[in-house]
Amino acid sequence: MALFIVESEISRMDERMARLIPKQRAFVEEMFERGVFHMYAVSENLDKWWCSIEADSEEDVHRILEDMPIIDWLNPTINGLMFYNSADQMIPPISLN
Repeated sequence: MALFIVESEISRMDERMARLIPKQRAFVEEMFERGVFHMYAVSENLDKWWCSIEADSEEDVHRILEDMPIIDWLNPTINGLMFYNSADQMIPPISLN
């Protein structure tokens, strides 16, 4: 599997998009639970969006994005990553033994 970073500007939020936010949040949670999303972020101005997606190909990333409830308000750019580091990867899991 490869890792991709996806970014997009977000079109101005309207009432239709606002109604889809709960579905979008549920979709994002499911993607995290399945190990598909590694990171998801929205700017405080609600005008930019980023996520990292683990998938076999860029085409698979497109298929994942097509299922997002708010995809009509995004114009995503997909870039394959050579590597991805984050602070949470540096902290070993706690063992209860």
